[in-house]
Amino acid sequence: MNTTPRRYHITTFGCQMNKADSERMAGILDNMGLISSEDPNEANIILYNTCTIRDNAEQKVYSYLGRQAKRKHQQPDLTLIVAGCVAQQEGEALLRRVPELDLVMGPQHANRLQDLLEQVFNGNQVVATEPIHIVEDITKPRRDSNITAWVNIIYGCNEHCTYCVVPSVRGVEQSRYPEAIRAEMEELGRQGYPEITLLGQNIDAYGRDLPGVTAEGRNKYTFTDLLYYVHDVPGVERIRLRQVIPAISQNV
Repeated sequence: MNTTPRRYHITTFGCQMNKADSERMAGILDNMGLISSEDPNEANIILYNTCTIRDNAEQKVYSYLGRQAKRKHQQPDLTLIVAGCVAQQEGEALLRRVPELDLVMGPQHANRLQDLLEQVFNGNQVVATEPIHIVEDITKPRRDSNITAWVNIIYGCNEHCTYCVVPSVRGVEQSRYPEAIRAEMEELGRQGYPEITLLGQNIDAYGRDLPGVTAEGRNKYTFTDLLYYVHDVPGVERIRLRQVIPAISQNV
């Protein structure tokens, strides 16, 4: 019986939301006892976290997939995963184009990676692109930086601008509760991160999907209220804001 730990490799395309998702998925894989590999050819789990905003990024995914699909014919235990926006947009069509794929998962399912992978290890080919309520950020990301850390505050977008595919691949707006956001920031402060970037597809919309109104009749949760709530987290010296919308991406 082979007891050698599986090794995984993640290639990330696209925006900062994808980078944050990849960090969370890497944390899940670490927690499963897998080992990260910088070289995809030394890994037996390959995960492509994909972007559909730019055509060249999407075409790169298919190019990389083609090489690994050929490798899988020599190494049947190789697990191929496409996550992110291309996965959400193409769904089962990806399996028809690349039948060697084991798992196709949209960005809303990033925190379900362990459950989905266990289904794959049990011999199933899995497509997870149905809309769901995003599981709270209970994962511990494998952060790429020792200085700055991403903290998601809202997922998805409701705007449906004519030039933008984000709402159809990232889903509707789902805000995290302030208590969960502050708890994550406090843990990062304890770990020595002086800078935190609050991240969202449309951070200006933060809170409008959460229930409750104040005595004055306004939304109980607003982005302004969130900033007041988290501005004094011990150990955190700088808070940046990152709004990840194509053509109007901003870093403050």
